Amino acid sequence: MNEQTNIERDILTAAKQVFLDKGFSGATTTEIATVAGCNQSLVHYYFRTKENLFQQVFVSLVNQMLENVFTRLNDDSLSFEDKIRTTLELYFDILERNPKLPFLLLNELILNKERRMLIKEQFIRNPVRAMTYMQFCNIINSEATKGNIRQIDPFDLLLDVVSLTASTFLSLSLYSDLLERNDEQTACFLRNRKQHIIELIINGIGLKSA
Repeated sequence: MNEQTNIERDILTAAKQVFLDKGFSGATTTEIATVAGCNQSLVHYYFRTKENLFQQVFVSLVNQMLENVFTRLNDDSLSFEDKIRTTLELYFDILERNPKLPFLLLNELILNKERRMLIKEQFIRNPVRAMTYMQFCNIINSEATKGNIRQIDPFDLLLDVVSLTASTFLSLSLYSDLLERNDEQTACFLRNRKQHIIELIINGIGLKSA
């Protein structure tokens, strides 16, 4: 890996940390450069603007989440129930490693139309991503046709998963600070929430175990 790639990688890593901590509006290229251990001019040299840098980080985060989440759904060695359980576990684990990610995604998508258009162009109109979503829909519809789960709109299922998991991390600071929970208690809370959400989703779709 050459020096240029190393510098870009370090800047992107630092930008992810700063954007997650402070959001787009609160982040500065000066702070990103400091965290990356480089001169601010290098941030502008490689990425031109904070907006360009944010877009790369934002798309990368969404891509990482989608790739990890949908990988297990296409694993034919797993039963449908195992696909659902492992997919939910992966998704929850990603958020647990990046607990501020829901804040960043929701804030930017709700308040910034430009971000919504970015997601539309990068994912909804992306043939590969569109195919991934269609495969997910086909899996859900096929299981419903077989009578293994109840009839459910695949998008409704996604909303259930996203809302249940995101709300857990959106309320995490309230749980830990207002209730004065320590790190061990908070970790226990997250473990219990993960299992609770998995069972809620499994029961909600009426999955019939083999």
